[in-house]
Amino acid sequence: MATIDGQRKMESGRVSDLLSAAERAAVGVCILEQHPDGRVAIVHADPEVENLLGTEPGCLLQAAGIEASVRPEDRARAGLRQEPAQRGPMPIKREFWIDHPARGPCWFEFFAVPEYLSNGVTRWQGFLADMTKRKQAEGQIGLIDKALDRLAERVSICDGDGRFVYANEAWRKALGYSREELLNLSAADVLPDLAGRSWAGHFRELREKTSLQWQTLHRTKDGRRLPVVVDSRYLEHEGSGYILAVVREARRLKRTDTALVRREREFRSLAENSPDSIMRYDRDCRIVYLNPSLENTLLFAASDMIGRTPTELHPADQRFEAYEGKLRGVIATGQADEIELLLQDTHKGPRLLHIRLVAERDPDGECTGVLAVGRDITEVDEYRRRIQRLAFFDPLTDLPNRALLNDRMRQCLSDAARRGSQFGLMLLDLDRFKEVNDTLGHSAGDRLLCEAARRLNACVRGYDTVARLGGDEFSILLPVVRDRGDLCTIAGRILEAFGEAFTIEGKELFVSVSIGIVLHAEGQCDADRLYKQADLAMYHAKRLGRNNFQFYAEELAVRVSDRAAMEEALRKALGNGELELYYQPQVALPAGRIVGAEALLRWRHPQEGLVTPDRFIPIAEETGFIRDLGYWVLATACRRAAHWHRTFGSPFKVAVNLSARQFTRNDLPGELQRIVQDTGCRPEWLELEITENLLLGNDAAVGAALEELHDMGFAISIDDFGTGYSALSYLNRFPLDQIKIDRSFIQGFPADREKVELVRAIISIALALRLEVIAEGVETSHQAEYLHAQGCRLAQGHLFGRPVPQERFDLLLAGKD
Repeated sequence: MATIDGQRKMESGRVSDLLSAAERAAVGVCILEQHPDGRVAIVHADPEVENLLGTEPGCLLQAAGIEASVRPEDRARAGLRQEPAQRGPMPIKREFWIDHPARGPCWFEFFAVPEYLSNGVTRWQGFLADMTKRKQAEGQIGLIDKALDRLAERVSICDGDGRFVYANEAWRKALGYSREELLNLSAADVLPDLAGRSWAGHFRELREKTSLQWQTLHRTKDGRRLPVVVDSRYLEHEGSGYILAVVREARRLKRTDTALVRREREFRSLAENSPDSIMRYDRDCRIVYLNPSLENTLLFAASDMIGRTPTELHPADQRFEAYEGKLRGVIATGQADEIELLLQDTHKGPRLLHIRLVAERDPDGECTGVLAVGRDITEVDEYRRRIQRLAFFDPLTDLPNRALLNDRMRQCLSDAARRGSQFGLMLLDLDRFKEVNDTLGHSAGDRLLCEAARRLNACVRGYDTVARLGGDEFSILLPVVRDRGDLCTIAGRILEAFGEAFTIEGKELFVSVSIGIVLHAEGQCDADRLYKQADLAMYHAKRLGRNNFQFYAEELAVRVSDRAAMEEALRKALGNGELELYYQPQVALPAGRIVGAEALLRWRHPQEGLVTPDRFIPIAEETGFIRDLGYWVLATACRRAAHWHRTFGSPFKVAVNLSARQFTRNDLPGELQRIVQDTGCRPEWLELEITENLLLGNDAAVGAALEELHDMGFAISIDDFGTGYSALSYLNRFPLDQIKIDRSFIQGFPADREKVELVRAIISIALALRLEVIAEGVETSHQAEYLHAQGCRLAQGHLFGRPVPQERFDLLLAGKD
């Protein structure tokens, strides 16, 4: 009993102490009572308890207890209930956390001592303290402790008495001590060298210098001694001084130093043997290092360059002013940069360097200078320029090409849209340039193109662009023009310049030029459309006889559109059966007996009616569709000739006109061979009419084709004889059978004495060469009689019959019409 009373007196004294402490600290005092049935109730709680828990005044006394404020998952640990013990209730200490309505999660500690009452109730008198900040600090300390334990370096902290207050895992592991063992040791226990000098003196020296580094020995738990290097710093915390020590093994540090020396030697070797130029600049842009590659390249000696800035070495040179500006920009911003710099003062002549500028920093991240690494790209730049030249300039004439012209055209279009200005575009084509290539060769043609380019450049202004688009086609962009007059003036100069002879390989050549012009004054238009307009104007100039210039007009586009529509309709006409042959009688003089017929193509258009050949044959010639038309005409004429011979049995020939384009397939004889076999027509029933222009080129392939056709039995006739411009020598060179006198000589004949002499000469030449003569366009009996008197045996014209459809011609042959 005495023991229990003594214990109660002791606990009562502790309660008094707690209350006294509570008055001095920010804690709340509360009294709880535990009844015999185990129920616990709060019978007193001062305002600080309510403030700490964030409850309204009086709420705690009405609740089941302090447990009402605790999170449900934490109530078991925070509960006050306990089983009765022999020695009676014991003091309790609980930690728990709650969701504070204003502060969020908060940690608390509750400490209470018991007091027995006569009614069997146990009264607990205690206080409640906020531990949130302490818990947060403990969490941070735990995190720091874990982080330091991960370090490979050995870290320890000693207080002013030399006692260890902290040592990380690496430190403990190296010495062989546990955490508890090490915290009971002093620095003198692990530092044998410390015996010669007092800890107090060492601590005082470090406090004065704030940091020290020295080599010493560490004694491990098993007695071994390890050579180490200690980096120590003085620090203060809550008015007390401490020493923070970072320890590294001396052998490892030595290996690191050796590796650093070796690495420095390697990098120095790389820098000194690198073909790249390497320089280092300080913060004032002064050279502090340059490698031998740069020193051997420049005319300057290294001693003349060290300590000087680029602008001091090259005063008043804008290139080096820009270079130094780049250096200062890297120093100011720390951002890497690059520049291309042309060096004139080198042993190899001008050299272009591509220089990369990188900021160098100290351990604190401050920029201390710039490292400049330069690579010689002189050859690369030459290739780059060459590629650019190839991309934008014509390699033969050195004129801008289409790509560069398009770029400048876009600029002109932009200026026109923005400022309302106007500009001009010319498209030029050398007339009959192909003949130069064919007769003198492509090398002569190339020299002609170069000379043409030179003359064009001489005719324009300095800001105009002369470009070669390909082949013998050139273009001129004139960005500044006042009106059409400016364009006419320049076009006139060009025609005049090309009026002079070109001397190529010792021969004088006269090559004219056709020019199409577009004046862009207003409206939306792109480069492609301008080219098309200039192209239309140029081909209009060619159709007007070449060697002139023409401006684009809207009717040219309409005409081209009409021609395109006609071409498409013509192609469909062949498949739709809209084409047919008319036949005009050819008669023997003087009786007028029908001995043959000329097949003439007609187009019966579903909307326009009968379309004459002069409207669609030129289109077929230009597009090459004449080959398909020619094949159809030959096949149709052969079938009709075979029919007439089977029906009437008398000698009879059908004349068919051939286009020069039909000879370009190089298989005209084979094509005709297949046609006569398929139709049953014999070659001697067909007469092939060609124009003398086909013979002017003296093409060997044409001559060979004519020889083969003649050998097959086809008669060859020269149509429109006398309208050509060559000598008559080809009459002897080619296998000809007949000459057809053009209708232009028969009109006005025989009243026109000049035409009489021409016709008489043609007939005389034909008779001398044993060639048959036929005159076309005969309209009067007087013309027929005179022609017969001069020796002409055959004729055709309105006097004997107009061209008629096949059915009508059948009636003529039968004598029924």
